Amino acid sequence: MESLRVELVRGALAVRGSIRQRGLATTVGLAATTAAGQLAFPLIRARRRGEHFTFQGERLPYAVHRYNNTFRNERAVEISIAKRFLAGSGDGRVLEVGNVLAYYGVTGHTVIDRYEPAPGVLNDDIVDYVPERPFDTVVTVSTLEHVGRDEDPREPEKVFRAFEAVRRCVAPGGRLLVTVPVGYNRTMDEGLRDGAVTFDRETWLIRTTRRNDWRECTREEGLAGEYGHPFTAANTILVGEDGG
Repeated sequence: MESLRVELVRGALAVRGSIRQRGLATTVGLAATTAAGQLAFPLIRARRRGEHFTFQGERLPYAVHRYNNTFRNERAVEISIAKRFLAGSGDGRVLEVGNVLAYYGVTGHTVIDRYEPAPGVLNDDIVDYVPERPFDTVVTVSTLEHVGRDEDPREPEKVFRAFEAVRRCVAPGGRLLVTVPVGYNRTMDEGLRDGAVTFDRETWLIRTTRRNDWRECTREEGLAGEYGHPFTAANTILVGEDGG
């Protein structure tokens, strides 16, 4: 019952934010697309069973989940990449910034999310968060691009403070994984282009088909991506890693 309440609250917040950002007509269209995806889910799950994409020389399965129509957007690759990363975290302390992975069965770690009223989630702003002690592993999946952009009032430069805050949460010798879509937050994109945001290791991925296939691409291809064109949601993403 509690999980249903959380899901309803999350949905209401998402709808309200979408209406504010995109307008009522667009939001209604997106809702219709989501509903169609839910109806098509059983067929798509059967068709995509056993399909993989290549990430850093390793074949990973596409994440095909009903939640958030994962099979139709960048989550199809992000979730598998995040699970692969966390598989190497051992017994160390893990922090997730943005409550994402619990919806895909990954739990038992510390989660901070300013807006989501979910059980066990710390509702703190990441830029102000100071852990009692740093974490061995930190992961954030398509979350930082919202900081400063989807807040009232807007603070475009706040996204850079968010990246710095996330890094402060990582213990010396620890590991960090960040995924972000290109084209959603223009200020962040410029920071990626001019070197204001860098990682020890960058892997860029591009969506190649309407059915949601992805492949690795060059940095130039990745930075040229547009959000929402030619396909829904992210068309290119950056996977940034520090340490390890």
